[in-house]
Formats: sequence, C-alpha cells, structure tokens
Amino acid sequence: GGRSTTVRTLHRCDVRWCEGEGLAITLEGDGFLYNMARIVAGTLLQVGVGCRSASSVEQVLAAADRVAAGPTAPAAGLCLEHVEYERPWGGERGASRGEAAGQDDVVVDEAS
Repeated sequence: GGRSTTVRTLHRCDVRWCEGEGLAITLEGDGFLYNMARIVAGTLLQVGVGCRSASSVEQVLAAADRVAAGPTAPAAGLCLEHVEYERPWGGERGASRGEAAGQDDVVVDEAS
C-alpha cells in the first residue's frame, strides 16, 4: 500500500472565530502528511497575529519547502471530526454504513 508521492491537495481551508470556543480551522483534502494540519494551523496563526502576510501563504505553498512555513501548532485542541474513504474493494452493495444510506463513500465520524 501507500502512495508514491507526498503531494496532497487541500480542497477546503476555512478559518473562523467561534464565540466561547475560539478559533476553528477546517481542512479538507485528499490526505494529510505527518503534522500537515498542525503546520497549516501554525502558519495561519502567524497570519492572524500579524507575523506574516496573508499573501505569504501562497508563497509558502509555491515554495514546497517546510522551512518556508510557520511553526507546528501544538496538538492541544486539535481534533479529527470526520473521515471519508473511497471504497477500494469490490464489496457487495449495502456492505457498509455509507452504502446502506445510498452514499458512495463510507463515513466515519465521532458519533460512530
């Protein structure tokens, strides 16, 4: 198994302030490398406190160099809320919770 490349695609990156809870950063992608979400969060936090410009994030991505990014944010407060897997096997229809609901993907979340 495993991938032959370390290239990952972020499909969504939302940053919002939630009253009473603090900052929420939502990332959606086709996969994540070790500490990738924490590095993205650390870089965005630097933008938020004025240590780097918002336009510098595009430069960080273009550089494809870990040194160009911000610090790795602490894991405290980080949580995985939802995972979707494409079904790589040829299982029978209805063999998974996602298929039973008429979906093409299997969905695993914290309520499971």
